[in-house]
Amino acid sequence: MRRKTRPTTKGLIAAVACAALVVGLVGLGCGLISRMTGSASDSVDDALAAIGDDPQAALEYLVPEEDGNTDEDGTWVPGQATTDRWTMLTSRDWGKHAPGLDALTAVTGAASSFRNRAPSESDPDVPVTADARATYACGRAMSYFGGEEFTKKDFTDTMKRNLAVVVANSPEEVAAAAARRSLGTGATSAGLEATDIASLIYRFGDNQDAMTTLATGLGQYHHNKLKEAMSKPDASKGSLRNTYQRAAASSSYLQTLSEFRFADDKKKDSEEQTTTVDTTLSVLNAVSAAGLTALTDEAAAFTTGSTIAKPLISSQVTDALGTSTGDPYTGLKAQSYVAGLIYGLFSTDSDKGGQRAIDTARSHSWYHEDEDGNPAIDTAALTGDQASDAVTWREDEVRNEDDLGVLNDLDTSITAGKSIGEDSAETNNGPRRT
Repeated sequence: MRRKTRPTTKGLIAAVACAALVVGLVGLGCGLISRMTGSASDSVDDALAAIGDDPQAALEYLVPEEDGNTDEDGTWVPGQATTDRWTMLTSRDWGKHAPGLDALTAVTGAASSFRNRAPSESDPDVPVTADARATYACGRAMSYFGGEEFTKKDFTDTMKRNLAVVVANSPEEVAAAAARRSLGTGATSAGLEATDIASLIYRFGDNQDAMTTLATGLGQYHHNKLKEAMSKPDASKGSLRNTYQRAAASSSYLQTLSEFRFADDKKKDSEEQTTTVDTTLSVLNAVSAAGLTALTDEAAAFTTGSTIAKPLISSQVTDALGTSTGDPYTGLKAQSYVAGLIYGLFSTDSDKGGQRAIDTARSHSWYHEDEDGNPAIDTAALTGDQASDAVTWREDEVRNEDDLGVLNDLDTSITAGKSIGEDSAETNNGPRRT
């Protein structure tokens, strides 16, 4: 539906809410929630479809601004109308009603684009409450679609791509689940648990577009965390080590969940699995290093606040990034070594055990300096042969004991993160493999 022919946002929201709530309450009044047949149900599906590409309308429908408030921690506390609306949506027997679920997941995906956004000069139309409300909506959606009400067989490809947007815009929860950390009150207040996240990723883990979308959002999160950690006055090699450990945990977590899905579908080690997993991790690592800057040609897929507004197409992302296959953890290690050079974490004294690491790096094609003589290396390009060369550089050329200590710490942290992410996907917080 073209925007110029669409009713006003408030009018459309009112129509959707009224029709949907009537359907839900009729079912409740009969003591049995069931999908209604006829025009009432169809109007709900049509109305949901109408706001699936309108983030403001989607957020207002799922979490009305006037029905609730934020508490002292910034967590959204919903009112009764919001609670009733979610009860109706999550109690409805969708059955084989795939178009309705396609529309509902599009609405949740659109609403999720308000996460981690605040009013600013570059993003002026964002309501003050938008982030808190979107966090609540994402928590409810991930809990519902990752819960026991669904199995992987219920998901259409459209649902997979739409729900990947929701998860991609919730990277703090994914990273926390991967690293076995607390999910945070904003999401858990909506009923979200780590196993819901794992189950949801597992259920769309066989869809390359969906996994690319998730990898892009999660990569941007780790990119932001790296910049944040290393911009602090007390930034140290410990800051860098912790950041890369968590990035490795996220990589391993996605890899394991996707491989579970292919294994359960009797496609273990298939070309489809290899392509999907390799692409996912390549995109995650590339965006972690460079951020979304390389994807500006796909600007229509992103909001001003750099959240994802709609599902991404895997081939477009990989074409823009120029990602290549190869061992992703080799690439991650190489990027961490380069980050150490960029942030000046290596020795400034060439007398402690050998030549400085930065001096031995200058002969390599991946090493570059700015006009002031400071390392200015393109970490996004550090894939494939260059990544392997950086690892060889570390193994064969670095002899300064202080510098080797930094590099060894980075290696250890990435290996530990890989193990943590895998364990997170395999333990009690892993997916419902249904």
